[in-house]
Amino acid sequence: MKKNCILGKINEINFISNKFIEKKIKEEGLPILKNHIPLFYILPEDGSALVFSEISNIWKISKSSLSDIINKYENQGLIKKCICSEDKRSVYISLKPEALYIKQKIESIEIEILDLMLNGFDRNERQIFEENFDKVLKNIKKMQN
Repeated sequence: MKKNCILGKINEINFISNKFIEKKIKEEGLPILKNHIPLFYILPEDGSALVFSEISNIWKISKSSLSDIINKYENQGLIKKCICSEDKRSVYISLKPEALYIKQKIESIEIEILDLMLNGFDRNERQIFEENFDKVLKNIKKMQN
């Protein structure tokens, strides 16, 4: 794939962004892996719980992989896992207050990346960029069907 084609550029943006995130996670001393960031976005900040299968569906990750990831962060004291007393098959997952700083740091890293990527864009250009990006995402999701 040529670097000057749009898909090549998207891949390059993804590659550079991922390297930046990995570097920032290491610099900040965050006890998470870059690939596990979605879990911290999915779980509500207020500590309310989501059902294990709901997280798996939202994240589009296998239940066995999710189980390993949740166990990792439960052992670190960042995530709470509760088994429903009425239905032993239902497991509820929530962020512990100790994990909120991770979520906040991830969000600040995201803002930093966006600011770097959109350097030189005025407010209107940023809005147009985001709207167009949303259109692209909506269109490409149609390809999944």
